[in-house]
Amino acid sequence: MEKIIVAVDLSDTATLAIDYAASFALAFKSHVHILHVEPPALSYIGNEILPPVMPMENEEENERVKRDLLAMAEYLQQRGVDADYELVKGPIAETIVEIATNYQADLIILGAHNHGFLYRAFIGSVSTGVLKHSPCPVMIIPAK
Repeated sequence: MEKIIVAVDLSDTATLAIDYAASFALAFKSHVHILHVEPPALSYIGNEILPPVMPMENEEENERVKRDLLAMAEYLQQRGVDADYELVKGPIAETIVEIATNYQADLIILGAHNHGFLYRAFIGSVSTGVLKHSPCPVMIIPAK
């Protein structure tokens, strides 16, 4: 196992996912690629849904996210893990699968949230989308 992708959403489950990634990376001498995907904003007019439109960049928020991702990568590096990070925009599950495919990942690690039935029915689940289309094994870390 040479390449691990850890998809993080900067929540508490991201910390758990990073810790699991560190354990696997140390055991297998793997490289860890921390990935954060920002979803596109949807634009609504009347009853029609237009294609996703990227909102104007909020540079301050972007810098905060980059600092958080850098801190995660540095945390792994301090533990002896070769790690980097990437911030991209796009549909979350599809982007994770696309990057994992292009990166030729051996494992995807991501955290799960305990959303209710209505959320899953209408919005869907990132972990479900990744599981259905992943090119490699997926480890889902449940929220505690």
